[in-house]
Amino acid sequence: MKFDKSKLSLLISFLFFVGFLGLFYGVSVNAPWLRSLDYFGNEVFRLDVSSEFTMAVFTFSQVGSIRNLLYVALVIGALLLYKKERFSFFWFGITGGLVGGAIPLTLKNTIRRGRPIDGLMARVGYSFPSGHAMGALALYGLIILLAVFYIRKAWLRYTVMISSLGIILIVSWSRIHIGVHYLSDILGSIFLGMSLLIVAWVVISSFREKSERSFE
Repeated sequence: MKFDKSKLSLLISFLFFVGFLGLFYGVSVNAPWLRSLDYFGNEVFRLDVSSEFTMAVFTFSQVGSIRNLLYVALVIGALLLYKKERFSFFWFGITGGLVGGAIPLTLKNTIRRGRPIDGLMARVGYSFPSGHAMGALALYGLIILLAVFYIRKAWLRYTVMISSLGIILIVSWSRIHIGVHYLSDILGSIFLGMSLLIVAWVVISSFREKSERSFE
C-alpha cells in the first residue's frame, strides 16, 4: 500500500485543530482545568528574575510584533520575487497574512479574553490567542518550510531552520514570562498555527510535485 504523506499531514493538522478547539472551549467557559493549566504555566515560565533580564526578554519578544514581522516578511517576499517564484510569493504572503495577522486578530476580538492582571508589563488588548506567538510561528514556520525547498547547502538550511525554531520558542515563552499571556494563550496559538501551517505545507508540496511532473 502506497504511503500517502498528504493524508497523514492533514490528519496531524486536524489533531492540532482539535487541540485548539479544546482550549477555545476551556477559555469560553473558564474551565477549572484551564485555570490549573495556566497556574502551572505561571509557576514554570514566570521565573523570579531581575528587572534587567525581564526587560531584555520583553525587548526580544518584540521580534513577534506586527511591525518587525512585516519587515522580515518583506525581505523574504522580495527574495522570492527575485528568484521568480511567484506561486511561493503569493503562498507566503497569503498564508503569513492569514495565520500571522487576520486570524489571531479576529479571534482576539471575538473571544475577548482579558490579559493576566498581575503581569510584569501592562498591555492593552485581549489575550487569546497570542498575536506575537502566532505571528512568529506563522512567519518563521514558513521560513522553515521555504528553507526545506530552496536552500541546498545542508549547513545553511539547518542553521536557518534551527534559528527560526529558536525564535518561535523564545518569543512564545517570553509572552508568559512578562505576564501578558497565559500558557493556554500560547498553546492555542501553537495548535492553531501548526494546523494551518501543515495545510500550507501540503498545498506548496502538491504544487511543486505537479510542477516537477509537468517538466518530465
